[in-house]
Amino acid sequence: MNRTSIVIQPNKISYFKDIYNLQKIHQANLIAGISKKQLIWIGEHHLCYTMGKGANSENLISFSKEDISKVFKINRGGEVTCHMPGQIVVYLVLNLNFYKKDLNWYLRKIENLIINILAELKIKALRKNGFTGVWCDNKKIASIGIGCKRWISIHGFALNFNCNLQNFNKIYPCGIKDCVMTNICDYNSEIGLIDVKKIVKKIVQEEFSLIFVPE
Repeated sequence: MNRTSIVIQPNKISYFKDIYNLQKIHQANLIAGISKKQLIWIGEHHLCYTMGKGANSENLISFSKEDISKVFKINRGGEVTCHMPGQIVVYLVLNLNFYKKDLNWYLRKIENLIINILAELKIKALRKNGFTGVWCDNKKIASIGIGCKRWISIHGFALNFNCNLQNFNKIYPCGIKDCVMTNICDYNSEIGLIDVKKIVKKIVQEEFSLIFVPE
């Protein structure tokens, strides 16, 4: 069973479109059998909004022309979300043939992984019935959106570290009208971003039994 994975952690903030294209290339190569290496990408994005395949445009509120240029319709499930500096984004291009061919299992696995990351930071987090994502005190701290083709996953999750939460005011996050967002820094102000990214990498590696290899 091949659980090798490339891990990419850019030290600069990335444009969403570039990394979306990168994921699609890796997904296509896994599907075609050109590569057997999975991909984990851990980084941050410049401000943008992404909408899943069936997302409702009514969940975009008070958008200017300039804002609309930052909206991307993409091939994942789920509603609209927001990415920005100070938010840790993790993309998982995984071959679910090596794990379990069950997207519900995969979503719950990602939720559990995020809860484990937060537990390492002494933050108590939980799931919410009927919703995908992770909450602290009824405030959403992490959003999840995945795509899948021939059991090769794409996209992943976004974990708020110290991002500008006002950017979420322009949308109903994940289509939830009374959704209040929160940051890791609101619960643990001692920890730095680099240290959280290290914990994210470690937990992702453990949860999916990955062997990290060079490109």
